[in-house]
Amino acid sequence: MKSNMNEFKIIVSKIMCKKYLLSLIMVVCFSSAFAQYEFSTRNTDMPVLGLNWGVVGGGFTSMLNNRDDLNADERLDPQFMNFNWAAGVECMYWFQPTFGFGGQLMYWNAGAKYKGLDTLTKVKFSATTKMTYAKLPLMFYFKSYNRYYPNRRTRMNICFGPYIALMTGFSEDGTYTDSSGNELSSVGVSGQNFESGYPGSVVKGKLNGQIYNPFDIGFVFGIGGECRLWRRTVVALNIRTDVGITNVENTKGLKLHYDGVPDDLDFNYWKDLYAKFTPLNGADKAAGIESNRRATKNFSVGAFLTLKKYF
Repeated sequence: MKSNMNEFKIIVSKIMCKKYLLSLIMVVCFSSAFAQYEFSTRNTDMPVLGLNWGVVGGGFTSMLNNRDDLNADERLDPQFMNFNWAAGVECMYWFQPTFGFGGQLMYWNAGAKYKGLDTLTKVKFSATTKMTYAKLPLMFYFKSYNRYYPNRRTRMNICFGPYIALMTGFSEDGTYTDSSGNELSSVGVSGQNFESGYPGSVVKGKLNGQIYNPFDIGFVFGIGGECRLWRRTVVALNIRTDVGITNVENTKGLKLHYDGVPDDLDFNYWKDLYAKFTPLNGADKAAGIESNRRATKNFSVGAFLTLKKYF
C-alpha cells in the first residue's frame, strides 16, 4: 500500500512539473511575441527622424509609350506585359516623423515587346527592345504618424519626385515570318552596330551615333506601407510607376557605313514609318497617312521592396 502511495505521489509530482514547465514555456512564448510586436511608447526608443539607408529592388512591366504605336492596326501590337527588374541602394533623411527626402541609385532595365500580323500578306512580326539605365530618382516621402502611438509598428507612405537616367546599353531585334513560321527577314541594332537582311544574306554595318538618346527624365509616383522588423530596421513595400517625359528616340539623321561599301549612307531609323517597325504602304499613303513620328517615352509600373536601417 505504501509503495502504491509513493508511486502515486511521484506521478502527481511529474504531472505538476510538466504543468509548470508548460506554463513557463507559454509565458516565454507570449512574452517574446509581445516583445516582437510591441515597442516602448517613448519616442526616443524607436528612431523616426534622421538618416537611414538600405537596399531596394523590384519587378515591373515596362513599355515604350508612343501614340502612333498604341493606335496602330494589327501590323503592330505593343505588349503591355513585359517583365523587367531593377535594383540598387537608397539613402534618405527624415526631417519630421511624417516628411523625408532622399534618393536612389539603381540599375534599371527597361524596354518593350511587340507582335504584329499583316492581314493582307499574313506576315507575322515579333520584336524586343531592351534598355539598361543608371537611374537616379530624387523623391519626397510622406508617412502616416500617430503622436499618441509614436512607436506604431506599421505605417502607410507615399512618395513622388523626378528622376534622371543615363542609358548604359540597348539592343533591338525584330523578325518577320510567314504563316508557316519561316523567317523572311530580320533587323537588329545593338549600340552602334546595325544589321538587316534575309536568312543567309544579312548585311552588317556601323552607325555614327545611336538610335536612342542617352538621357531620360521623368517622374516617380509610389504608394505603399512599411513594417518595423527591429528597433532600427524597416522593410517597405511600394507600388510604383515611373513615367518618362522626354523622347527616348533619336529622330535625327545618322550615317551608316556598311562593311565593304566605301561611301557612308544617310540613315534614319524612324523615317517613313506608319508605326514602329511598320513602314508606310500604298494603302496608308492612299488614306492620307503621313510619317510624323511622335515622341516615345518610357513607362513602367510594378512593386518594389526596400530594406533599410536608421542611423
